[in-house]
Amino acid sequence: METIFRLPWQVPYGEFSLKLDPLSIIFLFAIIILAGCSGIYGVGYMRREQEHKSLAAHTFFYLLLAVSFVMLVTANNVILFLGAWELMSICQFFLIVFHDEKSSVRKAGFLYLIATHCGTFCLFLMFFLMSAAAGSMDFEVIARTTFSPVAAGTIFVLALLGFGVKAGFLPLHIWLPHAHPAAPTHVSALLSGIAIKTGIYGICRVIWMIAGLPVWSGYVLLGIGIVSGLMGVLYALGQHELKKLLAYHSIENIGIIAVGLGLGVLGRVYQVPVIAVIGFAGALLHVVNHALFKGLLFLGAGAVIQRTHTGEIDLLGGLARTMPRTAFLFLIGALSICGLPLFNGFISEFFIYYGLFQGLLNFSVYGIVACAAGIMALALMGVLALACFTKVYGTVFLGRARSVVPALENSAGGELSPAMFFAMAVLAGLCVGIGLVPSGIASTVFSGGAYLTRAGSMIISREIALAPLEPIIKGGFGLLVLILVLAGLRRLILGPGAMPVGETWQCGFSQCLPRFQYTSSSFALPIIGFFKHIMLYHRHGGQVSGVVPAKAHVSSSVHDASEEKLFRPLLGTMINLAEKIDNSRIRHTQMYLLYIFVFLIFLLMWKMR
Repeated sequence: METIFRLPWQVPYGEFSLKLDPLSIIFLFAIIILAGCSGIYGVGYMRREQEHKSLAAHTFFYLLLAVSFVMLVTANNVILFLGAWELMSICQFFLIVFHDEKSSVRKAGFLYLIATHCGTFCLFLMFFLMSAAAGSMDFEVIARTTFSPVAAGTIFVLALLGFGVKAGFLPLHIWLPHAHPAAPTHVSALLSGIAIKTGIYGICRVIWMIAGLPVWSGYVLLGIGIVSGLMGVLYALGQHELKKLLAYHSIENIGIIAVGLGLGVLGRVYQVPVIAVIGFAGALLHVVNHALFKGLLFLGAGAVIQRTHTGEIDLLGGLARTMPRTAFLFLIGALSICGLPLFNGFISEFFIYYGLFQGLLNFSVYGIVACAAGIMALALMGVLALACFTKVYGTVFLGRARSVVPALENSAGGELSPAMFFAMAVLAGLCVGIGLVPSGIASTVFSGGAYLTRAGSMIISREIALAPLEPIIKGGFGLLVLILVLAGLRRLILGPGAMPVGETWQCGFSQCLPRFQYTSSSFALPIIGFFKHIMLYHRHGGQVSGVVPAKAHVSSSVHDASEEKLFRPLLGTMINLAEKIDNSRIRHTQMYLLYIFVFLIFLLMWKMR
């Protein structure tokens, strides 16, 4: 079902044409929910900021960004799409640099601006090729155009480069781990939950418009998803700052979405529409799910940072006692992002798994190998994500505080303002609601999957796709109810104070000190050490040894290989070249005037010949 709205527009080659179709509806749902919740959260979160600076410009750009999101996913014309894309990029820049008094924030903002405009350059080339072949800048006309294999392949590569920068595909993600921590928390939630998904939307729109995609495009997209997902979660494991860790997990989840899209493209190319619909539906559902649980996690991280004035994981601990509501809501987000049953992340990942297993039975040899690699990669991503959020939740909310945080002792009011709590509660409720009752949104995402498959009707019904999920959901829900009933009976029979609560056994120590606890580095060290050959893992300080070891300080860090080994050397080369050109230039105005005069004489002679 499609609805098109048109208005007269005097822009050359442009048309104010908006379209609602099954694809744009899915992205609109995520935009409305997260933009609304993040905005409500921001009302409470930014209350302290307005004591130091005006929020008028910030509010203006936030609202304008939400409008640009809506315009982008409903645009039905190249000019309107690119206009909304550029408006979105500019708004994001001004929101990222809100704390522009910090040099790190300014650098993060300009890095984002440079990266996104490099991607936009590729998009200009892509749309030029598409419009030249179609003879029109209308998406509907382009979708009816038959492209040659070379043209289709070139357009797909340009789409991966242009939209991949915004989506955060490895190695084009270098702006993302810098911009997310620099922005205010509710903006970080919107950047992670929606802004990077506009890159995914662009790729989906290109997949819909180019009917004759080459076979290798599905394999490339699947491979990008595997690499981005695995490296994203590994980099996240090595981070010690809360928002930066969440930023790298965005790359992991973008990888999961890319795996689903790659599977859908392979199903369409190999003419197995059932697999195509399942793959696309799983990817689109994960777009919505990731917006919900990653938005919740960022908002929870913002509450922690606002209360403690730090996002360093190793300085936190024991916050579940002082911030119980934040701890509970953050736990729901953590369980969702790990893909555990009864939460929304499990549903979308299950669809992608289901499609990959179907691919093992229906594809050729190369397709079988690709699907097997996707299954193993998704399983490893899930295990690593579970380890990462066990580290995060255990270090931040459990145990004892690792440092004295004056903000916790002297803070006025509760842990969450009503606006902040309401926004987080809505997102948490949706995470649980989709996990327990997925049938409502399943119809929408399967319609989107059929739309991307370019199938005339629904290939697979919602009931058939959800049938394997029913026993898992019912069994998990029954187990949860049983645990709650037993806990209630225990409290009813024994009373609230019948069982004394004491300290954990301390192995003979008179007092369990915070320095005896796991840090984020020590918890992740076995996993990081196993993968250290594919990561830039650095260990700093001395080695603790001996019966009575001397005092030593040991720390570790993980650096982004794409940034350190690819983009920084490339930037250095460009700077050196620019300096050489600057030193070799002629510094006399008369010589420039002479060059201009000679060039004009040349043009005159060329015109008169």
